Amino acid sequence: MQPILRAIIVLASALLSASATLVRPRPSPNSVFSLDHVSQTLDSLERLLRYFDKNRGSLIVDSMWAIRMIQGGLEDTVKKAHVDNSAAILKRVSSLATFAKQISERGLFYAKRNAAVQFEKFSELLSGPFVYENLLGGTIGRIDSSLIFAQDSHLNIEPKESDDCLMGTIGSGHYRGLKCTITDKCWRQITDKGQKEYSITHQLLFFFLIKHYNCSEAINSKGGEAAVADLAKSFCSNIYNEMETIFSRGVDPGVDQDLVMEQIMFCGGAGFVEDFVRPNVLEMMLDWQREDGCYAPYDGSHLPEAIALHSKKSKERAQQRRRLIDKLSNDLNREQRYFMMRKPLSEAELRDGCMMHMSSVAGGALTIYVRAMLQYKLYTGYNIVQYRIQDVAYSQPQTWLVIFLAVLAVVLAFRVGSAPLRCCMRFVSIIRFRRNSWQLHSV
Repeated sequence: MQPILRAIIVLASALLSASATLVRPRPSPNSVFSLDHVSQTLDSLERLLRYFDKNRGSLIVDSMWAIRMIQGGLEDTVKKAHVDNSAAILKRVSSLATFAKQISERGLFYAKRNAAVQFEKFSELLSGPFVYENLLGGTIGRIDSSLIFAQDSHLNIEPKESDDCLMGTIGSGHYRGLKCTITDKCWRQITDKGQKEYSITHQLLFFFLIKHYNCSEAINSKGGEAAVADLAKSFCSNIYNEMETIFSRGVDPGVDQDLVMEQIMFCGGAGFVEDFVRPNVLEMMLDWQREDGCYAPYDGSHLPEAIALHSKKSKERAQQRRRLIDKLSNDLNREQRYFMMRKPLSEAELRDGCMMHMSSVAGGALTIYVRAMLQYKLYTGYNIVQYRIQDVAYSQPQTWLVIFLAVLAVVLAFRVGSAPLRCCMRFVSIIRFRRNSWQLHSV
């Protein structure tokens, strides 16, 4: 019996070695996250939420919706998190989701008080958690440079028309009770190729709303979800090109910061994780946050890899843009300022210098990072290369070998004594050591 058992163990060991070689994950330069990234991102979200809670008297519709997005995104993360995440991490994510829910409930009164007209238009968005659901049928997409179009559309999307389309989709304002009202004119605006910057990110926003409010029947005659997936790929390919252009010339403090984080929030949420969820950009975003938790124009310097940030020229451009925005803002009444902020043309800047719209999109972008890192397990606790997204769900035949040999050892133990059992237990410990070894070394 002993020779037979030794033969089984040798054969299993050979199979284990072969399987480890075949299923070993491949590293990706865009997916190198550490456990520190996860911890720091959760810290950042917590500080931001505490800032919102402390200053809830200044909350507006955009910031309230951001808090609902954080709540929904974190709740969704806990439900769909990869099985290898630690219970402690998921417990903290769940705790932050609960905190976001509490702030949302406490802040509704102030959001309505601060912008009554806007609140009436979009209160439906604030009624519960919101999740940026994958627009690609649950798959992970990649940008395609062949889909980049000339951003010279002659279709001028007016803010009032855009808001009217949004209210029709979510069933609020004068469309209350008429959810999923998407007119042909709105569909032309939503799908127009040639928009840029905030116009194109807001086009993506409509796709998320259509999915969130189950409006697929309303667009079946227009191509349905397949058309949405194709448009999302086209739009995010162009948005990626815009973002890379910003990084190559230097990020304007304030102006570009807000746009970049909105681009990450929308396209990362749409499913383009490998292109928009990148460690070096995350580190840059974490540097932008003030110690009190809010976001404001960043005056420091940060050079993650090839991203040149905040050059002297960038600061000069930002100062000129700031003067222009201030001049335009002075010509608008209070309600119009909130209305225009949706572009955003005018920011809601608090006395301490905090920018509410920038802080709101930062919360959304950070939530996308948390969701990507935990759902696809893009990090390790050892600060080393980890898996490509496509390879996360790799098979582990060695686990079944362990189970098989354990059962075999128990059977043999009853027949010939405990020696085989001790031998197999020794083999199990060897397997565990080898499995950890090849997982904890980069290739």
